Amino acid sequence: MINSNLPSRAETEDEAVETVLRSGPGGAFLLAGITTAIVLGIWLGFYFFVFIPHANP
Repeated sequence: MINSNLPSRAETEDEAVETVLRSGPGGAFLLAGITTAIVLGIWLGFYFFVFIPHANP
């Protein structure tokens, strides 16, 4: 059909962008949470195994 109404390329690109934006930044929040947990764990490890033993003579 020569005269059929096909969706324009701009409409499909806009829909694709909206789909991505609807999913949100879940991966970024997950990565930030994991990284924060690792840093906190390392800090607590140093605190309990290095600083506290040296504070008691």
